[in-house]
Amino acid sequence: MPPDRSRVLQQAQLLASRGQYEAAIAEWKKLATESPADGTIHNTIGDLQLKRNAPGEAASAFLQAASAFRTEGATLKAIAAFKKVLKCDPSRYEVYRHLGDLNIERGLISSAVQDYLTLGKYYLKERRGKDALEIYRKIVLQDPSNLNAQQRVAELCVQENQQDEATKVYLQLGRERSAQGRYDEAKDAYLAVLRINPNDNEAAQFVESMKNGTGSIKAVKPGSTAPVQKPSEPVDLLAEAVRRIDERQFAGAEAILNQILTREPGNPQVCQLLARLHLQRGDVQVALGEYRFLAGAALRAHDLALAESLIQEFLSADPNSVPLLELNGELHEEKGDHGEAALQYAKAIELLLEHPEPGMESLHEELFEKVRSLSSDEVLLNRLAARIKRETSEEQSEFARIAKDNGSRQTRVESDAVDPAVAPPANREESAAPPDYEAHYALGVAYKNMGLYEEAKEEFQVSMNSDSFYLDSALMTAVCLKEGRYIAQAIQGLEPVLADSRCRGAKAQAIRYELGLLYEAEEQWEKAAHAFESIPSFHDVPQRLAAIKGRQVEGEVGFRYAV
Repeated sequence: MPPDRSRVLQQAQLLASRGQYEAAIAEWKKLATESPADGTIHNTIGDLQLKRNAPGEAASAFLQAASAFRTEGATLKAIAAFKKVLKCDPSRYEVYRHLGDLNIERGLISSAVQDYLTLGKYYLKERRGKDALEIYRKIVLQDPSNLNAQQRVAELCVQENQQDEATKVYLQLGRERSAQGRYDEAKDAYLAVLRINPNDNEAAQFVESMKNGTGSIKAVKPGSTAPVQKPSEPVDLLAEAVRRIDERQFAGAEAILNQILTREPGNPQVCQLLARLHLQRGDVQVALGEYRFLAGAALRAHDLALAESLIQEFLSADPNSVPLLELNGELHEEKGDHGEAALQYAKAIELLLEHPEPGMESLHEELFEKVRSLSSDEVLLNRLAARIKRETSEEQSEFARIAKDNGSRQTRVESDAVDPAVAPPANREESAAPPDYEAHYALGVAYKNMGLYEEAKEEFQVSMNSDSFYLDSALMTAVCLKEGRYIAQAIQGLEPVLADSRCRGAKAQAIRYELGLLYEAEEQWEKAAHAFESIPSFHDVPQRLAAIKGRQVEGEVGFRYAV
């Protein structure tokens, strides 16, 4: 017969209040036997074990609690229970694996990486190479830009005699470090490849190229593939980015392209490749803004071949894109092919009638006027005119119905003497849906990459209204201002962000770091030092702090300002 839960709880609480913890635990264990998946019971037992100074037994109870909480999907409770385990027994390093996995579920990648790193370092210390390799692989999977973790994976693969994977990772390391301009480190990675396989062509090419230079950037046309390099040629970063896009290594390709953009903001070839990357990765809304801008710019510059290539590249992925169909019509007009231009506009009209663009309700009429001026095809013109007339008639009928419904509703409201301020809305459509903040933020990033800082700032102003994107949007706005040499404005925009309650964690560190860089740019050394001292181990902060202190002693600073 199951125990009387209420009586057992009452007895357990009474015993605990008297300091009789073992007896109280015995009562709670009766409930645990009946409800083994109740994390709260195990958690309470753990707390009581701590009170009787039995940390080992407490840790075991907290582990059971964490497992139960995790099973029921209570992620935060599971994390709290796992952290209690570590407080009881810091040597239970396996808990860090669970914490990392749970932080991945919450989307907290940086926290997960820190958990995995703690476990990985422990495995290395204990000479558990295979276990360490597994953990460092997890780190690289979640954070492909973590080159230190990649380096550790490569070293462990060599140690575990997994030469093929070691070669692959060392090659990736070489490419990433080369893309970042860290050529000596890239050379070390490629030399490691040659120690495994002296005949590796890519590694040999790079090592040979280091005798002549550090790399070059060449234009890459849309749709092209990476050219084959001769052993004497330096590394071509754009060609490498193309290769990675073709192989769907999007994270690595994006890292290379963004690195180039930091040196050459607005580089058109880089912007084209970023647009292609976003399109192939499925970021269609972002890619649309990029292709629309790039194709329009090419059209205005009368580079019709480039414009056509860009338009067709996007339409091959999204053949029903009204903006690109409209651009295609303009392209054919420019080429003098009026019949094809009319067909492109006609297709756009039919799509608009099916799915009207918000805020552009009359666009189909404007495009129809273009079709009439370009085409003498009566069948086409009559079909479009009839379709527009039918849609307009249906729209008017719908408006009439809504107006009638509204009138009836108003009559009922008046007869019931209901306050109009609390009456139901006349039309469900009146409550506008909130903006897609993620899309605005992503589009802002795309504009920033193309050097369109004003357009980017407009998008970030929208996405900043979302708690989820507030910090990122504020930071990116400051970056846009910095790129435009409006350093003081960037500082004024970021300083209030630090006082915001949402400014915490890894993103707060990034904001403090950016402020430090901005203070450096304005030669506000005390403020820069203060900002950096709040994040002493972040990125290259130790070197920057040392340089600032050196300036105070010598009157000069030997580092580059990030402006």
